[in-house]
Amino acid sequence: MFKLNLTFMLAAGLTLASFNPSWADQSPLPILRSAIVVAGDTISLADLIEGTNLPTNGVYAAPAPGQTGVIKSSRILEAAKKAGIPSILGDVSGSVTVTRKGRLISFEEIEAELKQAIHEKAGIEQAQLTFTKPSATSDVFVEDTITTRPTISSLKIDPTNLHFTATLTVPGSRALSVSPLLLEGQIADLVDIAVSTHPLTKGDVLSANDIKIEKRERKSLAGTNILKPSMVIGQAAREALPSGVVLTDELVNKPILVDKAMAVSVTYAVGGLKLTLRGKANDAGALGDMISVLNPQSKKVIFATVIGPGAVAVLTPPNADMVLRQTTTTVQ
Repeated sequence: MFKLNLTFMLAAGLTLASFNPSWADQSPLPILRSAIVVAGDTISLADLIEGTNLPTNGVYAAPAPGQTGVIKSSRILEAAKKAGIPSILGDVSGSVTVTRKGRLISFEEIEAELKQAIHEKAGIEQAQLTFTKPSATSDVFVEDTITTRPTISSLKIDPTNLHFTATLTVPGSRALSVSPLLLEGQIADLVDIAVSTHPLTKGDVLSANDIKIEKRERKSLAGTNILKPSMVIGQAAREALPSGVVLTDELVNKPILVDKAMAVSVTYAVGGLKLTLRGKANDAGALGDMISVLNPQSKKVIFATVIGPGAVAVLTPPNADMVLRQTTTTVQ
C-alpha cells in the first residue's frame, strides 16, 4: 500500500443549506468506516460514512484503478460538517483506507501483445524481450468495467541493434488514455536449432534420439545455414561429429542410398507394366537424386532417380520400345 495525494473535490452544491436539519433527530449518528472499496473515479461521503440519507456526490478523487490510498479522518469530518452532518462516530483521529477496483493487465499479457506486434512488424517469430523501463514489468490496472484487450501502438524497432520503443493502451480505459504505458527494451531474435546429443560417425542417419533442440540468438549463428530441427531428422552426418555440435546444412546431408559403381535395380513404368533390369551406377546419389546408370547389356547410359537403397527408377523413360527390345526384362 502506498499513500496517494487524494484531491479534495467538494461539489459546489454540497453546502450546509442542503442538509436537512431534521435528519439528525430522525437518524442514528453516522459511523466513519475504516476501509472502503470503490469502483468509480470519485469518492462520496456515502462511501466513507455508514448511515442513511448521506450525500452521494463525489467529494474526493479516487485512487487509480487497482491502487490504494488513505484519507485523513479530519478531512472527512470537515467535509461532513460542510454538508450539515454535525457529528460522526468512529475513529475520527485516524484515517480511512480507500481501495479502487481494477482489472489487472498482467506482465504476461503485455509481453504477449508486444511479441505479436513485433512478429507482425519485423517478422521475428521468437522474440526474447528485455525491458529497460521498470514500469513495463510491474502490474498494470485499468477500470474494472473495461474488457477490451491491450493494444500496442507506435512500435519502433531499430534494425541495427533491435532496440524497441512502443506504447500500450487499452481501448476504453480512461486511466491508460490519460497516461499510456511506455515500453522500451531490447529484442533477442531466437531460433530453434538441433544439437547432437552424442558423437556421430560419418554416414550415421539421425533420429530424434540423436538430437536435442535448443534456442540460440540468430546473430550468434550468422554465416551458417541453420536447419530446422525437423529437417535434421533422417539426414546423415557428412563426417564424424562430436557431441554438442550445432547441426547445419554443411554438416549433414541426405543419406547416400546408391554408391558409385554399385549394381542397382532399374525400374521402368511402361503403360500398365512395371519392368526391372540390372544396371551399374555411374554416380552416387541420395533419395530423389537423378544419377546416370549404365545398362551393361546395351551399353547405353540412362538417367534415373534414386528411389531407395540400391534402387533407381526411370519415371518417364525415353524410347521405351527400344529399351524393351534391347534389354532382357523381368515383369514384376
